Amino acid sequence: MSDKRKLIVVWPYRFRDFDWQRFELEFLSEHLEVHVHELIDALTPEFSAAYANQSESTDVTRFSSLKDWRREYKKISKDAIVFSHIKPTNFQLIRVCRTMSRSKSLVVGFVVGGAVVPSSSDQHKFGALFKYAKIIYHVGRRNLLRSCLPKLVVSGGAESTRLIKRDFPRTSRIISANSSDFSQFLRTNQDEVIEENAAVYLDTGFPGFPRDELLSGRSEKILPENWYPNLSKFFSQVEDSLNIKVDIAVHPKHLGRDHRALFDDRVTLSGQTASMVAARELVIATNSTAISYAISYNKPLILIWSDLIDAGIDPRKRSFIQNFSLATGATIFNIDREYTEQEIKEALAIDHDKYESYKQKYLTSRTDGKPNYQVILEEIINPRY
Repeated sequence: MSDKRKLIVVWPYRFRDFDWQRFELEFLSEHLEVHVHELIDALTPEFSAAYANQSESTDVTRFSSLKDWRREYKKISKDAIVFSHIKPTNFQLIRVCRTMSRSKSLVVGFVVGGAVVPSSSDQHKFGALFKYAKIIYHVGRRNLLRSCLPKLVVSGGAESTRLIKRDFPRTSRIISANSSDFSQFLRTNQDEVIEENAAVYLDTGFPGFPRDELLSGRSEKILPENWYPNLSKFFSQVEDSLNIKVDIAVHPKHLGRDHRALFDDRVTLSGQTASMVAARELVIATNSTAISYAISYNKPLILIWSDLIDAGIDPRKRSFIQNFSLATGATIFNIDREYTEQEIKEALAIDHDKYESYKQKYLTSRTDGKPNYQVILEEIINPRY
């Protein structure tokens, strides 16, 4: 029996080895006895289709019913530290949050950002009236849910801090930290990076594989045949113009799936996104959160969409890509069109002011360069106040 204090990670999705790494549990497990409680089968079993892999660690327990989870949680939660990744957005999730808040444990919430979001609905036709209605809604919601929200919340950037102040009680203490991607960047030894004459495409699985749309019930608006053939042609334009090759960084959800039919004979690598961005000369993306790595490693970034996206057939995706472009200064290329060598080369210029603004807004709330595990150990596990 371990004499370490218990750390319970309550996770609503499929938990993977990738998650163990990005939450830096390998560092925390030196000081704490880690228990991961995965609730996807109890909460949203339909979302399982979005995942091609899962962690087989004995530290991960999967629950198919909330009743079973509550029973196990109550057994081990006394005096534990709980990392809650549950948002009380429906009655079922509110009950999960109440179970945690009523236990004799220290519950820590996480709002660590990492990416821009679709355009704000503040542009609603009713303008100021709609804006004030939103304020009233969030104040009322915050007060109603006060008893089941964490007292400590980890923030990763100015935008995360704004959301915490909007959604959590004023008594909640904010722990300044980083997005998971930026924290990984901080732990990277830059001296070991070997540059390659290549670009990297940050694949999200769009539109070839099931993704987060399964959670919302949104249907895919763009079919694979409308995307991949011209995507390959665009990659060839980039390769010919810059005399480099384009490699594919496979999304962590889809590690284990066969991508060869989507990307022809191009190199596809799984679980190496950060190191690929660090070593490549150019980053190509649609709306991946891994754009954080392009900002962190100060790499040129270009964004892509298609005629269908540009025409608004998928307004949410269009809004995501537009906002990434506005936030980073990256040029948007349409894969259904052809570009000159000069147009592609000109797009490699980096807007350093926007990169720095993006980093402060979405990636980090700190100035001391401490990665998340160090912040958690110093300010939550062994606080100095």
